Amino acid sequence: MKELPQFFNWRGELGRIDYLKEILRRLLIVLMIFGINIGLCLLAGLDVTQETWDDNLSLTTISSFVLMVPVDIRRLNDIGLSPWWLVPVYILSQLPAPLDQSPQMGAYTLLVLVPLFLWGLFVLFKPGKTLREARRNQG
Repeated sequence: MKELPQFFNWRGELGRIDYLKEILRRLLIVLMIFGINIGLCLLAGLDVTQETWDDNLSLTTISSFVLMVPVDIRRLNDIGLSPWWLVPVYILSQLPAPLDQSPQMGAYTLLVLVPLFLWGLFVLFKPGKTLREARRNQG
């Protein structure tokens, strides 16, 4: 139980390796919630199709937001960026994807998926304060 407050802690910093470990750990939790959510939808007699996906799985969306924001904020603190950068990123991530084979899929990929992918790589691989301080002390 001592780790639970740290699990939702927004303060502090998180290095690259610890960030990756936390993201993987929390993705496993989100996958469990996803499975429980689909099971509850099926028990309630709701159809879980591509058209009703967003309506029936809001529990997964909310839980992933609550689980991932503290980790992202701690990582942004480590790389020296304002946590307010998460606002456009999370808005962009919530834009609904067009249906497969639709003509809008190319624009969606270019305007939503590519920027989100590049943001993820930037946050993951940008050196944090510990590495910058170590390099400064060596030179």
